[in-house]
Amino acid sequence: MKKSVHTLHALFLLMFCVWAAMPPRALATADDELVSLARSRGKPVIVDFGLGICMQCKKQSATLEEIRETYGDKVIVRMVNVGKEGELTKRYEVELIPTLVFIDRKGKIVLKKVGPLGYEEIRKELSRMGVK
Repeated sequence: MKKSVHTLHALFLLMFCVWAAMPPRALATADDELVSLARSRGKPVIVDFGLGICMQCKKQSATLEEIRETYGDKVIVRMVNVGKEGELTKRYEVELIPTLVFIDRKGKIVLKKVGPLGYEEIRKELSRMGVK
């Protein structure tokens, strides 16, 4: 168990170093299933890029479950498994997990945040997007 934790930490550090050295690029803006989902339903979408197995991903999933319970059908929460949905992960240039992407009801990407966000931080972002 110790060896696998150390391996994960080393992998995370390596991924962070590669990511930090990359020049900034614009996020995907072309239509894709996530943007189309926001536009077609007229609701903001929170996209959680992760694996669901690391501690941070599990923490983020639990927080997003609270958001689902609080906001009901006012917000769409979509999990993207980076191991299975590589094309979508690549399109959004996700290098570290968890990464949250907020898409407004018009399909505009308004925030991309690496690392877990707490309940209050997500609530504030949704408020900025006009969700009550």
